[in-house]
Amino acid sequence: MALNDIPGGEGAATAPNSIDLVGPRFKTDLSRIVFGIAAAADMWGARKEYVRLWWKPEQKMRGFVWFDKMPSMKWSSDLPPYRVSENTARFKYTYKRGWRSAIRISRIVSESFRLGLPDVDWFVMGDDDTLFFPDNLVQVLSKYNHSKMFYIGNPSESHLQNILFSYNMAYGGGGFAISYPLAKALAKMQDACLERYPHLFGSDDRMHACMAEIGILLTKEPGFHQFDIHGDASGLLSAHPVAPLVSLHHLDLISPIFPNTQTINYTRMGALKHLMMATEIDPGSILQQSICYDKRHHWSFSVSWGYSVQVHKGFITPRELEIPIKTFTSWHRETSKVEFPFNTRDNPDDLCSRPMRFFMESVKAPTTNSGGLMQGIYVRENNGHADKCGEKLLPLSVVEKIHIKRELTDDSWYQLPRRSCCRIRRWESDKIEVHVGACQDGEILIV
Repeated sequence: MALNDIPGGEGAATAPNSIDLVGPRFKTDLSRIVFGIAAAADMWGARKEYVRLWWKPEQKMRGFVWFDKMPSMKWSSDLPPYRVSENTARFKYTYKRGWRSAIRISRIVSESFRLGLPDVDWFVMGDDDTLFFPDNLVQVLSKYNHSKMFYIGNPSESHLQNILFSYNMAYGGGGFAISYPLAKALAKMQDACLERYPHLFGSDDRMHACMAEIGILLTKEPGFHQFDIHGDASGLLSAHPVAPLVSLHHLDLISPIFPNTQTINYTRMGALKHLMMATEIDPGSILQQSICYDKRHHWSFSVSWGYSVQVHKGFITPRELEIPIKTFTSWHRETSKVEFPFNTRDNPDDLCSRPMRFFMESVKAPTTNSGGLMQGIYVRENNGHADKCGEKLLPLSVVEKIHIKRELTDDSWYQLPRRSCCRIRRWESDKIEVHVGACQDGEILIV
């Protein structure tokens, strides 16, 4: 295939099938990405609200919701158009405890490719309960040459799930991206490939099997989140990897991502809308963790922009603070460290030994008066922490709000991510002010 036959491929012929972090970026935009959203007509009534959170028709987004049958409800113009998947009755499915829909869903990329849409760089798959962060997705995909074959995603947060399936598989609920040339190759061979794997459980392991037959390995991006966890996800969200947040999945299975504070009681959907409000201002900074210290009062701060501030009594090293606190259980509802393919910290049973947590109440875009900085207010969690532990945690226990001022994310961060530095600017009786921004020459997190 000539390079000029590949939509968006002109001028990229000499780039290797790899990423050069200090080289050129292969710019794409939302209009050159085609989303395939796997859905079931009987569940769409509730799931559509997740899609509505991130779908942006005004930005010329393209894609389809792929159903098992015609939906019965009236369609809304603020949602993607829909298609009904081709019949897959001819394919065998022998996994005893699974669902045949896995075959249908695994063919969404191929069916999307065969629509013949022009000017496509990437096909992106996700479920109807997947929350995408489109601007960050564009930035991540722009690191890769879309005229080459790429299969981009991430494994599960469950060690056992990865053992049962594969550490080299992109989990479909967390979403994955397939470049145009790879989608073209897949469309040619996928049906024959599917005939060879009737025993597999899901759509994503069928896709992985076909990727293996083509010879394409998974390129792992840590911002795609299958979220194979249960319960309170705040421990993970407050210590996100230093990488753009691309997706969150299994939103029905976790608690509202914002717990109750002194000002707001959150529903699951209300909490997600609250996070997206912060994302609209500066997508790259969302959930990015910064670490700093107040030496005078001997406190350690972990700031997750747009989400939380956790304040620990005493000095805790950055090496430890970047490890998620285990507020959640595994996919199999276990808490042992071996359940997770990443490091975790135990959440102390004693409430007074836990960090005091403040959650984002509001954020504002930069203004002239703010010196070009975003501003956020974080309010103390309403869990009785300050009341029960007031004497032990003075003077923190009387603090009601933490004010954060943060610099906007520089475009270069997407290529060479580094954790931002934060500085405690002021600690008054009931309020703390913190500045977050790029680390200066010679500056480290411990000052």
